[in-house]
Amino acid sequence: MSETRSKAQEEHLKKIDREMGELSAAYRTVINKLESSDLTLKVLENRQEKIENIVSDINKKYETSVAMMAQISGNMKEGKDKQAESSAPQTRSGNFGSNRMRTPQINQARDDNGNRTKMPKIDFPYFNGEGPREWVRKAMKYFQLHQVAEEMKVGIAEMYLKGKADIWFHAGADLGY
Repeated sequence: MSETRSKAQEEHLKKIDREMGELSAAYRTVINKLESSDLTLKVLENRQEKIENIVSDINKKYETSVAMMAQISGNMKEGKDKQAESSAPQTRSGNFGSNRMRTPQINQARDDNGNRTKMPKIDFPYFNGEGPREWVRKAMKYFQLHQVAEEMKVGIAEMYLKGKADIWFHAGADLGY
C-alpha cells in the first residue's frame, strides 16, 4: 500500500509540475504581452504628442492667416474709400470731345458689405424723342441699379440719344443750357 501511495504521490507531483510549467509559460506570455503593451502605449503617446504639436502649429498658422486677411480687407476698404474721395466729378463742358467721365461698372453692384456682386446685364435705353416718360423711368432705374453718381447721369444719357432727341440736346448745349 505504501507503494501505491508513493506512486499516487509521484503522479500527483508530476501533475503539479506540469501545471506549474503551464502556469510559468502563461505567466511569461502575460509578462511579454504587458511589455509589448507598454511599448505600444509609449509609441501611441509619442504619436499623440506629435499630433498635438502639429495641430497647435496649424492653429497658429490659421490665426495668422485670419489676421492677415482682416488686415488686407481693411487695407482694401481704405483704398476704396481713398479712391472714392480722390475721384472728383468732372464738369460738363460744351465741347463733347473734351468731356471725360468715369463710366459706371456694368454688371456689378455692391452688397451691404461693399463687395461687388454679379447682376444680370441691363442695357441703358436709347431715346429718339418718343415716349419720354417711359425712357426717363427706365433710365432712372438703370442709374439706381448701377449706383451712378448724380453728376454722371446727364453725360451717360447723352450717349444714348438718337435722331431729333440728340439734335435737340446738342442745340441746347450750344446755347449754353
